Amino acid sequence: MKIVLAGLFYPFAILSYFRRALERRQDVELFTVGAHTGQYIPWAGGMNIPLKYPNTVDLPLPSHMLNPKWEQIEKHLPWAPDLCITVDAGWWFASKPSCWSAHIATDPHVLNYDRQRKLCDKFYNMQPGYMRDGDTLLYYAFDPECHYPETSTHTEDSLIEVEGKQVTIRTVIADPKEYDCSIIGLHYPQRDEWVSRLRAKGVKVNYRIGDIYDEYRRENNKAWIGLNWSSLEDVTARVFEIMAMRLVPIINRLPGLDELGFEDGRHYLGFSNMDEAVEKVLWAKNNPDFSKQIALEAYQFVHNHDMTYDNRIRQILSEFGV
Repeated sequence: MKIVLAGLFYPFAILSYFRRALERRQDVELFTVGAHTGQYIPWAGGMNIPLKYPNTVDLPLPSHMLNPKWEQIEKHLPWAPDLCITVDAGWWFASKPSCWSAHIATDPHVLNYDRQRKLCDKFYNMQPGYMRDGDTLLYYAFDPECHYPETSTHTEDSLIEVEGKQVTIRTVIADPKEYDCSIIGLHYPQRDEWVSRLRAKGVKVNYRIGDIYDEYRRENNKAWIGLNWSSLEDVTARVFEIMAMRLVPIINRLPGLDELGFEDGRHYLGFSNMDEAVEKVLWAKNNPDFSKQIALEAYQFVHNHDMTYDNRIRQILSEFGV
């Protein structure tokens, strides 16, 4: 099938995970089009992502061209598409595509999508708390090639005597984690205060911004607890990523977690305010065996229910019958 993937092409975005999932399919011929920012991304006042992850687009448009008409783009396509998927984080077509069209709203907690809802065949909303009549719910997910447990190890040799002979036994031992907790992403005031209060209590927190893909996984896996605080009641991608990396999820209670099947105290440790957020981290540190069982339950749950971007793409293609 021939699919156009459109959107705002930062070197890293939610769109990137949908692209990777589509590229993994043998039955999809993909063509990308959208505003192109090169290696620049507007995190923390602006930064450039390393060329290890080149930002490429088949039909790159100027970064300020956020709402072209479909007719302007259609004549430049290499073929007539079966489906156009727009992943909208601020970029969308100002006229309805002539083929079947799916519109994915990645940020309904901060962006208004009223007009876009009228310009597509199916509108996918990634946040249950911001659903409108006619929307189809499509949750965030994790990428199985990016988000998985990673543990550094070393070997130790010991000698034992077997039938009068010295035999060397080599044991593989997991290295201790460098940090207790990790939170990789934008630095909001709530997160800043949370990290500050945890560090004041002796908790080691890996708090960074700018890491993507392999580096994101490696930095998160330097800890055994994954933190997330969503300030606008949205079930963020980090929720699924933490679980897929088998970290202990300590996250604020959100609309949508119950609908997904996650249980507080079984799949995550939930909190509702700053004091409770700090308390849950300290509790996890003092109860590592129980906490790691929660991490395992969450890890198994997101895999058993295939909460991947690959499955989100399968949902879309199935609903369009292509």
